[in-house]
Amino acid sequence: MNNHVWRDLLFGVIFVFLDVLFFSHLTVFGLQVDPLLFYILWLIPRYDRLPLLLITAVLAFLQDAAFDYWGMMMFSKTLLIFVIFNPVKARAENQLLIWQIFIFIFSAAIIHNLVFYMLASFFIAYAANFSPFILVLGNAIYTAIVGCLIYIFRIR
Repeated sequence: MNNHVWRDLLFGVIFVFLDVLFFSHLTVFGLQVDPLLFYILWLIPRYDRLPLLLITAVLAFLQDAAFDYWGMMMFSKTLLIFVIFNPVKARAENQLLIWQIFIFIFSAAIIHNLVFYMLASFFIAYAANFSPFILVLGNAIYTAIVGCLIYIFRIR
């Protein structure tokens, strides 16, 4: 593995620690941001499918270990990357506008949250006071907004 992979893994571990220390406490009406999701989406243009799937699996495993999800994040994030890799890679050389970034992160978060909550309801491991529809849609909107803000601050 080259230095870029190690650097991106290190930044991914930092995103997982930020999720544990900061973003998990930054809830709005019970909705949470998934910063590792938009970090992994940001890595798609830089890697081929197999290295990106391995990076995603390692980072999602760390996130599972931190939040005690028993592999559900690992499965949902690697499945998401497997599904959306080709369409994103084909359009990777174009600079996207802010609303396009929002739609992209929102749709990826919807797919991820649907897989995660369907898997969680299958195992009956996730109990919430809100309906799953509100959690899927709300978490996706919240993740897309924070992802757009980080994208804006990254390009400035």
